[in-house]
Amino acid sequence: MFRTRTISRALWHQQAQIRIHYARPCASILHISKPNFLHSRSLNTVTVEDSYVKKFMNAVGWMDQSRTRLKLTGYFLYECIPENVSYAEWFESLELPDTFASWFVITELHVWMLMVRYMAEDILLPVNETKKYIKGDGHFVRNCIIEALWADVANKIKLLEGANPAIARKQVSELSEQFQASLVAYDEGLSDDKILAAAIWRRFYSLAEDVKAEHIERLVKFIRHQIAELDKIPSDDLRSKPKITWLSILNH
Repeated sequence: MFRTRTISRALWHQQAQIRIHYARPCASILHISKPNFLHSRSLNTVTVEDSYVKKFMNAVGWMDQSRTRLKLTGYFLYECIPENVSYAEWFESLELPDTFASWFVITELHVWMLMVRYMAEDILLPVNETKKYIKGDGHFVRNCIIEALWADVANKIKLLEGANPAIARKQVSELSEQFQASLVAYDEGLSDDKILAAAIWRRFYSLAEDVKAEHIERLVKFIRHQIAELDKIPSDDLRSKPKITWLSILNH
């Protein structure tokens, strides 16, 4: 399946249209000791009672319109990440701290892999010796996944003790920039394990010299295997509510 770096380019264009009203707690305030971030169920995902998917459904109903269904698909796809990924396994096996920052980089990686699969649906054949990208359903679903991610981030930041709204706005803007940079780095590594390993080292471990090489290798293998599994989803199923199976990091 042909992929290009159009994911990142399209996201930069989308950034001008997105207004973020919350912000990322910086490293000094992201660490949560008691209770641990993972152990608070309401912090792990959008709660079922107040899920953004449910609110959206209540507002518009199950209208028989393609865009409405695609938007729901994007939100369902996002929710399948925090609901089904075992963050405890990731923290332990990769020696990551149990913090908001660790939760975000893990979630971000899964969001990127979904984006890779959906954006691949919008790539057209070469036209006049150039490759022309036209926004389609994949682009729209990708935007909805990102929208759900930031809604969840805002929801979690509200629950962090001592979060200053003024500081928060500035820090989510910084987090958004980091997110975009990570997409570029991961895109570059799609066809080269060394580049992908460097992107992982930078994003997950901030280029720390004492990181274990096996952690980086495990993540590279996981990404390759997971993307291969996502590629198996038929194109016709991408418009509905596809079943996403997230692999365990422990098996790589």
